Amino acid sequence: MNEYIIDSYKNSMNELHFSEIQKEEIIRKLAKAGGSKNVVRKKISVKKIVALTAACLAVLGGCGVAVGKATGVVTSFSPDTFFSKTSDFSRLEKLEKRVGIDVTAVETFSNGYKFESMDVEDWRLVDDDDKTVGRFKELRIEYVCDNKPQISVNMESALVNGRIDDDPGVALRANEIHTVDNIDIYYNRDEYLGLPVSKDISPTEEELKREETDDHFFISIGTDERETYYVSNVIFEMGDVHYCIMTFDENITSDELFGMAEEIIKAR
Repeated sequence: MNEYIIDSYKNSMNELHFSEIQKEEIIRKLAKAGGSKNVVRKKISVKKIVALTAACLAVLGGCGVAVGKATGVVTSFSPDTFFSKTSDFSRLEKLEKRVGIDVTAVETFSNGYKFESMDVEDWRLVDDDDKTVGRFKELRIEYVCDNKPQISVNMESALVNGRIDDDPGVALRANEIHTVDNIDIYYNRDEYLGLPVSKDISPTEEELKREETDDHFFISIGTDERETYYVSNVIFEMGDVHYCIMTFDENITSDELFGMAEEIIKAR
């Protein structure tokens, strides 16, 4: 979207009774969408992923029978979602109502991570033909710490997306499992091979075989160049809510993520 169009939107919105934060959020979403009409698409491979939260990238929540059919997840935006972003922690209850969940949230963790912002995301599970096979909403809280990558806590309804304990694959896939107050916490560290959309760049036979056999290796199409990155997360279920604490920080330890999960559980 060029600067003239963005300026036109800004000038038009000066006539509307939105806050400055809301106006800037609209512009950010429009610019991010580029030339699309009203949908930002983030399709992520979910071939080997079951019964967890989509925003964690390495794990994806499925809606009942949709788990076996879903091959991607798409997020779209509307006034209900892009007006939801806020840096005011006291608005948590209002966002909970939008998602239909009652969560436990920590404003500041003992490892130095502090609340920065939160918002609501709408997700569609799609099959190979891009047909919708499930839907759910998610509450996402972002945390920041000096000189460290961001950490997000993503929360969604276990009543909609299914119980973690009902899927034995969750425990089998986990690198580590801890239990706090009778709540199981599952840790995963996943490697992603990012490839651009190009007929000249493709995964090797070894990489394709590894994706089939390694539960913690994924090939993702759509990056600007060939690159490898890592996603670490812990997931658990508490009070009919799935929690996923996720980061791209390659240096974070499982103990630190387990510790953050324990702080949320203890804050009930």
